[in-house]
Amino acid sequence: MRSLGQLFAAICAILFVISAVLVLLVFNIEAQAFSSRTYKQAFEDQRLYERMPGILATTLTTYIAQNGGAVPFLQLLTVEDWQNNIVLLLPPEELKAMADQSLDATFDYVNGKTNSVVISLLPVKTHLAGESGIELVLQILRRQPACTTEQLTQMALGFLGGQITLYNPPEQAIGLMMPLIQSQPQSAIGIFPNELTLISPLISGTAADPRSKLNTVRSIIRLTPFIPILLLLAIAVLIVRGPVDWLTWWGWPLMFAGGISTLIGLFGSPLIGGILQSLIRTQGALLIPSALASPIAETASAVARQMLIPVTVQGLILGVIGLGMVVFATLLARRPAEPAI
Repeated sequence: MRSLGQLFAAICAILFVISAVLVLLVFNIEAQAFSSRTYKQAFEDQRLYERMPGILATTLTTYIAQNGGAVPFLQLLTVEDWQNNIVLLLPPEELKAMADQSLDATFDYVNGKTNSVVISLLPVKTHLAGESGIELVLQILRRQPACTTEQLTQMALGFLGGQITLYNPPEQAIGLMMPLIQSQPQSAIGIFPNELTLISPLISGTAADPRSKLNTVRSIIRLTPFIPILLLLAIAVLIVRGPVDWLTWWGWPLMFAGGISTLIGLFGSPLIGGILQSLIRTQGALLIPSALASPIAETASAVARQMLIPVTVQGLILGVIGLGMVVFATLLARRPAEPAI
């Protein structure tokens, strides 16, 4: 009977090691993968804040293309035009603030705190209204081919409305065209809303809302720590008959689980990062705005390193506790029995 108990206890010990390692991984990943703070640090480490002009350029170009009332000048600007000139409008600290706001809005949505993802365009509109807006128009014009007097007249009429072709006017004509140049940023301010909606609230609470399935998975993950605990209790019931049994049968599984978890925490970031990147690229489009999906996917390795730090620490703690239990069990087993009276 005891041999059967040992067999089942050994099976439970093996299952404990496997489940404890998996629980440490998924529990810590769940705790950090859905926090904007994790991605802000990863953006900092990977220098992805420098990608914000490209993200904002794509968003603005898409909005202008979909807005039939956009001024002709804006309709001619490509993603590259916007990307090259957004730096003129927004200083680095404001671009970083917009990126942080976008990450906060995205993960507030994922975590159910809001039902949409919006990004504020007020910084863009504020700078368009000033000297930066005029300089933006001038910079774009200076990159165009030189023009004749007839083409200059054609461009001026285009600024007033209708079709427009951009040219580089001679310096002496800039002063004459300045009222028209100044009118373009002002027109843009009237076109741009105060904020852009990246994920609409219309699907919230419907069958198409991807967060319902995600919340179910996350709820299950939060219950997973009970699995290794129950397995340890099963070992105690099946085989433990004294202090030495308890220290031995709990100590070895804890030591192995802690050691494996520590190794994964130290060296597993490329594998975990690859898995995260694949999940973000294939499933993230349902939860993450398309403009942010690619840079967030690029943070996978940096995010994985952050996620594995607590796995390493917790695994080391488990391993040390397990080793201590095994050592103490060995010392107790070697202690000579007290003589009978």
